[in-house]
Amino acid sequence: MGPLKNYIDQNKGCSGVPTDNPNAFGGVLRNLMERKMETDDIQTVKTFDISCGEKQKGIMKKECDKYMKTQSFKDGTEGTYGHVICCDELKFCSGPFYTQIWFFAVCGGIALLLIGIIGVVVFLLCCRKKRGGGSRGGSTMKGSKNSKNSKGSKTSTKKSKK
Repeated sequence: MGPLKNYIDQNKGCSGVPTDNPNAFGGVLRNLMERKMETDDIQTVKTFDISCGEKQKGIMKKECDKYMKTQSFKDGTEGTYGHVICCDELKFCSGPFYTQIWFFAVCGGIALLLIGIIGVVVFLLCCRKKRGGGSRGGSTMKGSKNSKNSKGSKTSTKKSKK
């Protein structure tokens, strides 16, 4: 039987672990964190997320924070109690920010926002060209008005001459 399973069984499950003295449970975890996990304890650890209360998880979080400062964690040693408890089961460890889901959601939101802005700019440019605007700032409209006036005045002079 693994040492963690023995401790948990003595307290009738993870939720039965006393929290009035956090050093007792924390001490057990601290002693195990850098050791290779025994097969008997694998099933015990897999039930931590379900069977442990918030106070027990708080103690584990503190011990996991301490574990993350150890050389074993920095070296990326897998299969230790600390790695399995903190990283695999309780998800306290996180990889680089660009591998996390929130990063992809933010990037997707920014991409949609940029596509929307580009769409609005293109739409506004198309509407401006249809109204006769464009790069000349509306000078084409003035040119067409002048040509209408000049034609109109020519025809009016022709009629008056007759």
